Amino acid sequence: MYLRSPNKWKNYLLQEGIEDIGLPPEVAHYLRRQNQSFGPVSNKHLTWIGKLIKAVRTRSFFDAGIYKTIVEDIVGLDAFPRTPEGEEAWSKSLEFFKDWYINHSGTRGLATIGDVKALKKTARKMLKRLNAPDDAIKQLDSFLDYRMKRGTNALQQHYRPIMELLAEDPAFYDDLREEIEAAREEPDRALRIAGQIARDTLANPVKQEDQVLHTFDNGYFWYDIRSHTCDFEGKKMGHCGRGDKGELYSLRSGDKRRNIKPMVTVEFADGVVYQIKGKANAAPKEDLWPYIDWFLENADVKMVEEKGSHSSDGIGFAEMLGYLKEKHPDIKFEDSWITDATELLEQYAPSFDSDSQTSQEVEWPSMGSIAVSFLVKHQVFWPVKDIIVDEDTTRLRWQIRQYAQNIADDTLYPNPIVRSADVFARGVQDSQSAMLRVELEWADSFEPDDPDEPTHVQEALARLEAYLGEMEEVCAYLVSSTEAPAEAEFEYNEFWEDVQKRLEELGVYRDLAGEIDAEEDREREKDRGQLDLGLWESRAVQRWSKDSDKVTTTRRDSRV
Repeated sequence: MYLRSPNKWKNYLLQEGIEDIGLPPEVAHYLRRQNQSFGPVSNKHLTWIGKLIKAVRTRSFFDAGIYKTIVEDIVGLDAFPRTPEGEEAWSKSLEFFKDWYINHSGTRGLATIGDVKALKKTARKMLKRLNAPDDAIKQLDSFLDYRMKRGTNALQQHYRPIMELLAEDPAFYDDLREEIEAAREEPDRALRIAGQIARDTLANPVKQEDQVLHTFDNGYFWYDIRSHTCDFEGKKMGHCGRGDKGELYSLRSGDKRRNIKPMVTVEFADGVVYQIKGKANAAPKEDLWPYIDWFLENADVKMVEEKGSHSSDGIGFAEMLGYLKEKHPDIKFEDSWITDATELLEQYAPSFDSDSQTSQEVEWPSMGSIAVSFLVKHQVFWPVKDIIVDEDTTRLRWQIRQYAQNIADDTLYPNPIVRSADVFARGVQDSQSAMLRVELEWADSFEPDDPDEPTHVQEALARLEAYLGEMEEVCAYLVSSTEAPAEAEFEYNEFWEDVQKRLEELGVYRDLAGEIDAEEDREREKDRGQLDLGLWESRAVQRWSKDSDKVTTTRRDSRV
């Protein structure tokens, strides 16, 4: 039978310790003592930490102060004989250390502990060759050993949390190695990255099984924090992590420090849920609502007072609370202005008609501003003479705006505000004519005098619902080509025609329909050889009066 010889190299690798990776013996011994204080971790893990330390470039190992101490105090001029030979040896020594420092500082790269170890060896040879005193050489050796230990100690903030974490959870070693894989091109940063990950992980609390209320099949669990405040919860969730009336409960995933992840924070006490918050005080995501449903069902909840406070996510909370209300009709949900107002807006919004001239704008309620604002905007157009575009129309537009407002007050109910009157050159709004545009706005805002008082909330909701109903009808009148019924008191055509009359009185209205009819008549006369060569355009430019006695009623279907 053939027996293979043992793989000595493999056995060596398995037994490799921190003393075998090229660290100075003093530093290796120092790290073993550190490991006893902060760990202990396995020999494999300690060796890995040593390799991370070995790759670090830092001024803690060599800087300007260390260089000055060497060339002035240890191997300075006084360390050599006061002879020409001694001065020459000192000069060569100074040049050696100067070049080394230049190459291991600033933009050329900082020194590693391996660099300093190599310096110790090469400097000893150089000084012996220059016949430097043995005392100076021994002092330099001792000083460089001391600096390597001091430099290693300065990195404690990075390797200490790694030792502490791996001592508690050795399996996290693989996760750490994966996390620092991105630092492969910058190995000197690997220790810092691993240390920061370890610190962040250690900041996570240990999962206490006796505080787990329930674990779901997917590993999610409700956790009793047993306090009204939790810094970890606040940091991970992006909120204050504090309850003023009850204790905190957290929906989480994960089983170790490395992967504990809060997803929902609930403040609860004596049958009352005061808060249900997701990340950054927003409403929890929809896929988490069933877990909240379980909490309400099993925690003997009698009332939910969540209103979306400290959040701008009014819609999200309205949807979540609507879901929970349907699931738990036996639980009292405190009357909420934000929730109910949002529901009203969502109920009416799909039913509002709109077109290129008619639109709506909504300001949704939130804790930043609980006011509900609703705006209907409508644009009305009339053809006007080209010449007025080139004139100063400020006073003219002001006059038209006043006329339009007075006419709107008499013909359109509810009364809009005439927001503006503007003139546009031919080709901007219409290819055939310059146009006058008047903007109408119906706007109002609503909020209860006291959002915590149910009667005030209901009164404000009633006003809002009535207003939304009115605006729904107004939008239908504006978009439809059908006139509103007489009882509606919304005479849109009358409004348009009365404004036209005022424009005619001002001498700026252009009877575009009449011009088109006249042009068609001229074409017919031309065909019969009886064309009158007079041009309407020349007459329109020459005077600002009514072009003809013909009055053509232009109704809504001719609007642009």
